[in-house]
Amino acid sequence: MAGTFIKHAKPLLALTLPIMGTQLAQTGMGVVDTIIAGLASTLDLASIAVGSSIWVPLVMLVSGIMVALSPLVAQAKGAKDKAQSARILQQGIYLSLLIGLMAMVLLLFLTTPLMQIMGVTQDIQVTTGEYLTYIAYGLPAVAVHQALRSYSEAINLTQPVTVIAVFGLLLNIPLNLLFVFGYGPIEAMGGPGCGLASCIIFYLLAILLGLYTLFSRYHQSVKPLKNFGKPHGKTQLTILALGLPIGLAIFVEVSLFCIIALFIARLGPNVVAAHQITLNISSLLFMVPLSLALALTVRVGQELGRGNVARARLTWITGLKINLMFSLLNACVLWFLGHSIVSLYSDDTNVVNLASFLLLYAALFQLSDGLQVAAAGALRGYKDTLVTLVITITSFWLLALPLGYYLGLSGNSPLGAEGFWIGLVVGLSINALLLLTRLKKVSANSLAS
Repeated sequence: MAGTFIKHAKPLLALTLPIMGTQLAQTGMGVVDTIIAGLASTLDLASIAVGSSIWVPLVMLVSGIMVALSPLVAQAKGAKDKAQSARILQQGIYLSLLIGLMAMVLLLFLTTPLMQIMGVTQDIQVTTGEYLTYIAYGLPAVAVHQALRSYSEAINLTQPVTVIAVFGLLLNIPLNLLFVFGYGPIEAMGGPGCGLASCIIFYLLAILLGLYTLFSRYHQSVKPLKNFGKPHGKTQLTILALGLPIGLAIFVEVSLFCIIALFIARLGPNVVAAHQITLNISSLLFMVPLSLALALTVRVGQELGRGNVARARLTWITGLKINLMFSLLNACVLWFLGHSIVSLYSDDTNVVNLASFLLLYAALFQLSDGLQVAAAGALRGYKDTLVTLVITITSFWLLALPLGYYLGLSGNSPLGAEGFWIGLVVGLSINALLLLTRLKKVSANSLAS
């Protein structure tokens, strides 16, 4: 039994670790934004929090659609169909440009009305609007980068993606400091400076990964970006049919956290800042199980492409076990070291105390969160995405959000931010149970056929 576990764990972890490096680098950009904005002022930190709650779900929707390239290319690789791999990437880039431009327009025109509907205070609205304008112009680059990244990871070429992402993170630090606080002829911009820095990084990441894919010797056997074909509607619809449920499922989950931030915004800057810090820390740790889930999509897809249905099942079972171990470790970190970590973000006593308390709830849902994201990743490998979307909507928007709103802002004794985090614990647990049930059924059907 142990030998079987190690046999399947090795290739899975070999793929997971560089993906984790990429995820941590990208999440680290958000951490940098949060820390530097917090150093500027509580208002700037609150503005970044509200802004993130608007643009992050949109970016995750766009990126999620492009994640569809991973199982499609992985199965083509498993079947040794290089021409199909290149075709999928090329059509994915066409699609990513269209979707990225649509997302840019949406963010530019819907930001102010959305903040007004959610009752965000006027001072936060102004700074957040400026911040999101810069973010919006970078969204086409985000979409193209994700298409290139999904292709590279699906063919096990993960290290270059990670190196480029880490470079972007390191460059993001001085750019943030430059634009937020100013230097020489560059005036201090405060929180909006984080948006300008992010926009620059978005384009840099897409350009660098595109150049690598075009000229690297590791891509010469396929040459996916040379001899670019014309837009092919059928292939793009195939990507969209698989990717839209993936993107919407990720959007539903991420937007749950972000809608909560918008509701909490009416409770004042201190509560918003505490919630943002809590979300930032838990999101950083979540990159470990998320990375394993992304690797599961690729590994399961590759095994299915080779016709190894039994090995695909053993792969996702191994992935669930590994994710449980990492999730337990994350829970311990949040429970025992939460206050010390929060202190790195802010020196405001009220913010630190509330964020430390909220991290206890984040610790409670680590196991269920790890299981649900791993199950979703494996299901993507089977190209089973529509039911995942239905389950996610039910667990998050029909259960977690209403429960959190009732406990947090209504009822006889509203709990504030704490009530929303209780709702998250319940919703994530139900989602994990339902997705695991679905995965077992899909896997069994695959074996039977």
